[in-house]
Amino acid sequence: MWKVLTALVVLVLVAWEPGAALPSLGGAVVGGLGTAAALQVGLLVGALVCRVRVSLVVVGVGGELRTWTRPHLRVVVRSVPVVLSVGLTSVRAPVRPRLWAASLVAVLLTVGALATAWFHLDAAFPRGVAVAGLAVVVDSLVPRRGAGVTTPGWFLFALPRLTGRAAAEMDATPMVNEVSDAVAVGELDRAEEIAGRLLAAHPTLLVAIGSHVGVLTMRGRHAEALHTVSQLVGRTDLTPRDMAFVMAQMASSTANALEAGQLPVEIGLGAAHRAIDGAIQLGYPRHRANGTLAQLALVEGDAAKALELGTQAKHSSENGLGRADALATVARAQMLGGDNAAARETLGEAEALAGWAPRVAETSARLNVT
Repeated sequence: MWKVLTALVVLVLVAWEPGAALPSLGGAVVGGLGTAAALQVGLLVGALVCRVRVSLVVVGVGGELRTWTRPHLRVVVRSVPVVLSVGLTSVRAPVRPRLWAASLVAVLLTVGALATAWFHLDAAFPRGVAVAGLAVVVDSLVPRRGAGVTTPGWFLFALPRLTGRAAAEMDATPMVNEVSDAVAVGELDRAEEIAGRLLAAHPTLLVAIGSHVGVLTMRGRHAEALHTVSQLVGRTDLTPRDMAFVMAQMASSTANALEAGQLPVEIGLGAAHRAIDGAIQLGYPRHRANGTLAQLALVEGDAAKALELGTQAKHSSENGLGRADALATVARAQMLGGDNAAARETLGEAEALAGWAPRVAETSARLNVT
């Protein structure tokens, strides 16, 4: 839809005053980027007002300039600061009203900020800001929810109408995040106890099963995790978005099992690639698949590919544990390439983030042996 809106913005501005097309289109660029950023700033404000946790803030695109990683928050500043991205996590009930209200705050603040430009339509630049900004707001209000993005419009118009399993998945997220919080700091016994209670109470919910799989993975029980995920494939109640996450988790669990020697390479390697390809076809963001693809490259003995993909996974990681895992992959790729000195340097950051994590600890043990 954004392509259609972009074309409409250009046509409207050129037709409005052909002689002022360049300054109005310049204003459109500023208005489009500024409005998109305003929506994200609004989400930050909404999260503060509605007591929703902010788990990720990414400023800009391109290579990393600076990162701050804490157990519950990761902040990334990239080389070209033209966009802003915010990730929210539900940790308090009632979940759905809080997310709805946070999204409403974001939209209202953005519309309020944009209103100023609409009082200056006689000037080319603010006209471009106003028209492009309106297009961004309209696009954001269209309810869309996929494996990679959820629009404010989905929270405002679709979330209140959720019923059945979809609503239960949302409402269970505070308990799911208790598991994630415990895992993030290495409290696996506590995480396992909470995940067990969650699964017992909601045995069919994907978030409950996913929490259980996450604990199994941290325990190094990869074959069991893979078996659990595989049982989801035959379910008929899953949406394409659900299945994208299931296939991505299946690929990850398969890669872990292969790397740990719990699954024969001749059986698992092709299955893992098919699973991740299926996830991407269903809308799973490719950059989130880089960590799994890097692990598979390690299994295949391709150090250069594993290093490239592992580095990309490090840059796109969304939390401290994910970054530590990606760093472990990079270190293993460096070891495979014969550069143990670089691997030790890489592993130092991983150990500082999550030295207890299985892949980090195992990589450290292998590096110390060599």
